[in-house]
Amino acid sequence: MASTITLQQVINLCSTHADLLPLTGVGGYTDEPALSLCNDAVSEIINDANDWKWNSVELGSISNPLITMMNKQDYLFAGASAFILSTNSTNLAAQAQSSGVGIDLASNSAVTVSGGVVTVNTLEPHRFQVGYVVNLVGLVKKAGNSADATKYNSTYTDTGSQGTWSTGYTITAVTSTSFSFAAGSGMSNGDILGAPGFGQGSNAPLSDFGWLTGATMMELNNTSSPPNVKHLKAVRGLPAWSKVNDPEQVAMIQNLGTGVLKFRFSYVPGSVIWAVNLIYQAAPPVFTQVSGTKWTPIPDAFGSVVRQALLYRMYRYLNSPNADNEFKKLQAEIARAKGTDQAEESNVYLEPSDSLVDYGPTWGGF
Repeated sequence: MASTITLQQVINLCSTHADLLPLTGVGGYTDEPALSLCNDAVSEIINDANDWKWNSVELGSISNPLITMMNKQDYLFAGASAFILSTNSTNLAAQAQSSGVGIDLASNSAVTVSGGVVTVNTLEPHRFQVGYVVNLVGLVKKAGNSADATKYNSTYTDTGSQGTWSTGYTITAVTSTSFSFAAGSGMSNGDILGAPGFGQGSNAPLSDFGWLTGATMMELNNTSSPPNVKHLKAVRGLPAWSKVNDPEQVAMIQNLGTGVLKFRFSYVPGSVIWAVNLIYQAAPPVFTQVSGTKWTPIPDAFGSVVRQALLYRMYRYLNSPNADNEFKKLQAEIARAKGTDQAEESNVYLEPSDSLVDYGPTWGGF
């Protein structure tokens, strides 16, 4: 969400609270200390204590889903996936076992077209075979390329009585981490595409990943309308575990720093394959200059929170005795700004991951 309030406007306001003390160019350092104070202030507002609606990103089960694979717990994901469906099966009995895999980044030229053949590079080994019908979702063109991603991405249609994916493409060649198929209509030699990545590059990437707040998953091999959807609990971490069942929890285990994230499910997904809709809070932005910079993504309606956050950080920088009181005012402003959210009953509750009852070493579990 865009903002019209600039960093400089709020810096000027803070300066009036400190007898017009300059907050930029101090000691000859460009934009400092104001620039660092603004970055500190935005991190006071966007953090894991605040689940802001305007900062929430929902990838979707049909636009940028993570697709599970039978008996696989950990997944690399950058916002685009390839998958096969038993509902698209033609003549291969093995294709009855659906599976998915993450596609590599557009910045790495993951999807290329040459000689009328499309080649797709994956982030991990896939389970596809020649003759399988594959679908692609979440692809974007590489920056500067003229490819039309809509010609590659599959679409999902729900008629009210049945939900179906558009027909995919028959695989003609495979390696452990790539597969190929004949180019279809609108796919041209020289096209370069791939996954958008999280916060990487300039080609409209997905927002920087802050922390996972929730997830849902849609069953792929089921054409019912509405589709079968289950909820997943977002947790901070999960141990490796071999128990197979429909997943109930998901955690972002590692940010590789390249636009690729590693996710883990518990339980390990079984024969039912899911398109997972990850929901997360975007990380706070990192401002690099004061001039012309706005407080995006913080909406203008939250301007009072922005101003109080910078006031607090300024008083702390000045070692002022007012800093503690300004911090309390900031928390009050945040609570007030979240008032509309507090009016809505939450369905998120705290519960222990293990039983609170200690049955002792001799308990048999009956």
